[in-house]
Parts: sequence; structure tokens; C-alpha cells
Amino acid sequence: MVESSSAAPSERWLATVVRRAWEHSLKAGFFADGDDFFACGGDSLTALAVVSEVAMATGLDVPAMWLYENPRLDDAVRTLAAAADCGLARIVPQEREGEHPLSFQQEGLLRVMDHICVGHRYQVAYAVDLPDGIDEGRLVAAATRLAGRHPALTSRISCRGVLARQKTAVTAGLELERVRISHPNDVAAATSWWAAPTIELDGSLARLGLIGAQPRRVLALSAHQMVMDPWSWGLILRDLAVLYDNPDAEGASALAYSDYARWQRQHLSGAAHKHHLGYWRRAADGYPPGGVPLPGPQGEAPPAGPAARLALEVPAQDARALHAAGQAMSASLFEMLLALFHLAVGRWAGTRDVLVASATASRTRPGTEDVAGFFVNGRFTRSDLTGARTLGELTEHVRDRWRAGDAHRELHLEKVLFDLGVPDVANVKFSLNAIPTLTAPTLGGERLSPVPVAGAPSARRHVSVGLSPAAGGGLTGALTYRTDLLFPTQVRTLAEEFLTLCRSAATAPSSARIAR
Repeated sequence: MVESSSAAPSERWLATVVRRAWEHSLKAGFFADGDDFFACGGDSLTALAVVSEVAMATGLDVPAMWLYENPRLDDAVRTLAAAADCGLARIVPQEREGEHPLSFQQEGLLRVMDHICVGHRYQVAYAVDLPDGIDEGRLVAAATRLAGRHPALTSRISCRGVLARQKTAVTAGLELERVRISHPNDVAAATSWWAAPTIELDGSLARLGLIGAQPRRVLALSAHQMVMDPWSWGLILRDLAVLYDNPDAEGASALAYSDYARWQRQHLSGAAHKHHLGYWRRAADGYPPGGVPLPGPQGEAPPAGPAARLALEVPAQDARALHAAGQAMSASLFEMLLALFHLAVGRWAGTRDVLVASATASRTRPGTEDVAGFFVNGRFTRSDLTGARTLGELTEHVRDRWRAGDAHRELHLEKVLFDLGVPDVANVKFSLNAIPTLTAPTLGGERLSPVPVAGAPSARRHVSVGLSPAAGGGLTGALTYRTDLLFPTQVRTLAEEFLTLCRSAATAPSSARIAR
């Protein structure tokens, strides 16, 4: 239910909507007026979910910083009521077929591709094991209709450079490629082999494959980053299940990725772009253009190079304790981990001035949570570790620096860096990848299990840490590093420093000193 747009919504009605959104996001019962969202278990992802739900329910434009600036329920409602007529315009559905402008994310990626030139892959790949009872004919029929729901999957990039456009044909289908193998034990290797070929801009930007045969089959997707992000994979699995169960199902998303790109170009250009870019210019001012100085010999580094990965794991006991410690300091688990990573990088590199890039889902506009495309964004956080003497001070400092960027998050990281003339300044990255759309996916009523796909053999960042929630409550992931710039022993030192800080912070009070 949405109240009439002829009058501002009542504060009482808004309170009901906000409470319901908190209950859905935090999976908890009734909340009192004075409850704090983050003290009740909220984090950056659940805050994004609340913003999206409230915006959809009320028809209002809800700023991304709304809950961060007003974590108490009564303050959040009061601020929302006062600002009911403010904010950015909503995204409006437009013609899907034909040529459309690129989004800022796509523009930024194009500039990276021109910067790196050759020797680097720009694609993502995902795969799941299929249950035994899945009917292959119904699966093929469902796959062919996916593009009707998500036209970005069949779009083409017409040319490169600042005048590049994307062209979409909504009648195009997504063919399911079959790959037969000789032995079921070879399915995982065959999946990585199938996903490995480079996807070029002037060809099909998404491929769907069925690898293997009974008793084991894997469904895999390989797509150019121009049209795909991890959240989108969950949407595709969800809609594939809908179309598999009901071949006549309609219900395409009200919005398409092209609508989002048009909205960006209309509302985040000119004075708005200058305003947001000004914030990032001030944040990066004076930082070394090559990024965090790495241990060992210094010199100009190529924009990409060969990569290797070192597995990381934060045990469930430590992850739960870190979450609780963060709540006590009004910080999310991500913000707690980001603060510890800043400190680990600073100690490892021998600097008190640390700049770290991070990925963010960036689906802040109502309706975009159901659209497949390249929404994933990034931004950087710059910390000054000089004055952080305790764990609480460190967390508060990095948390506040991270949240200060929320109001300017719509500009894509790579576009920002190129616009500022410092494309390589964010050479270190940390992300916590908790993707709601990938929670317990099913097909034909059966659970789907993820199948690992080999990562790209090269990397742009010098060091990149990515963690994801694991079964049992822990965190697992990897530290990816450039082998042309760092030795394995140097990377292990950073990993051990970070994991040691996680173990220590899990049981330490906010007053615990962090100085050596």
C-alpha cells in the first residue's frame, strides 16, 4: 500500500512502514522508538535492504545515508517525514529495445580496459550443481526466456571510448550451450575450462552452459563485467527457477539496466557530478598516485599483472565475536573488519596514511534490486592511523570515513579515479561479499550448490582481500596479489597480521590499546 501522492505521508504511517522494514531486514520482532538499528544487529547490507523496502513502500526517495545518520527508529521516521519531498528523482521505465547510454560503471570499466590495453580478462563466471531430477528440456526453455526479464544479458557494446553505446534487442534469447565430458569427476575442471575464453565487447556478452551429463551436471554462466555482477547471478537463478516451474510466467522487472544508465546520465551529471567528484578529490588529495607504498623495491608498476591467491579464514567464533564487538561500537561487521584491515595494511606497509578501495552493491535506487546488470560499485576509504590509540578509536575513525562516502557512492570508483587523474591510486582493496540473492537458491524445489570456477590469472589491484559468509557462521575468502610486485612471504605477512588482529579484536574491549 502506498499513500496518495497528493499529500505527504503521515508520520504514524511511516513509522509502521519503517518498523516492518526493520523486522524483515533484521529478522526480529517489535522495535521500540528508541532502538538503534546497528545496535540491534544491522549492518551496511541490511541498511540497504531497509532503504530499498521503505522507498518501494512509500514512493519516496530515501537517501543512502538515512539510517547511518538516524539509527534510532524515532529519529529515522521523523527525518523521513521531514524530507518526504526531497532527494533524487526516481528511475522511470523507458523503451528497452534500441541504443542506450552506458552507465558510469560501464564507462569506468571501458577506461580501465583502455588503460590496461591487453593481457587481462574482464568477465565473471558462476556455476551450480544441478539436482538429479532436473528436466533438461524445461531448463533450456527457461534459459531462452531469461533475456526477456533481463535484457542486459543480450546487449552489445557498439563502439569504445566516450561515445560508446549499448544496444539491446529484447527479442533475443540466451542459448544454453551443452558441454559433454567423459567422466563425472571432470565436471569442475570442465566448467572452469568452459568459462575461461575471453569475452569480447563486440560479441555476445553473456553465455550460459550446461556441463556434463547424468549423474552430474553443472549450470554455468560466463559474462562480461559490462552486464553482470554477483547480485545479478542470484537474480538469474531465481528467475530461472520461476520460468522452469511455470513456462508461461510473466512478471519481468519494471525496470531494465538501460533505465538505470539513463537515470545516472540525467541526474548525476553537470553540477551533481561536480559536487560528488569534489568530495572524492578532497579525500584523495596528496595521496601517492601509485597507491599504498608496498614493501620492497619501489618503482612504477604496470596497471595489471599476473595474480595468485592465498586462502583466508576467520573462524565462526571470531566472526560472531567481531560482529558483537562492532555492535557495541555502533559499527557493522564490515566496518569492523575494514578498520582492522586498514591497521594491518598500515603496519605492513609502514605508513599511517592508508587508502583502501571496497566494493559496494550500489543498488540504492528503488526497483534496481530486481534488475540484472553491472551495478556493483566501489569507493575508497582513507584513514589517518596516527591518532587511533585504542580499538574503539580505530573503529570509529574508519567507520566515520566509510560512512562519509555514502552520500557520494553513486559515482563509480573507476570513473572517479580517472576523472581525478589518479587511475592507480586505489591499489589495495577489501570487500565483504554478503549477497542476499544467493541465499539458498533452488531449482525445481531442490537446493542448488555452488561450484567454484577458477579465477582470472591476472589482477589490477596489487592486493585485494575478499571475504564471504560461510556455513557455520565463519568467513572464508582469499587474498589475491600481484606476483610481479610481491613475494609470497610478503603476502603471508600481511595475511597473518590481519588475521591476528581479527583474533585479538574478537575478545578485546573498545578501550584496548592497539599500538605496538
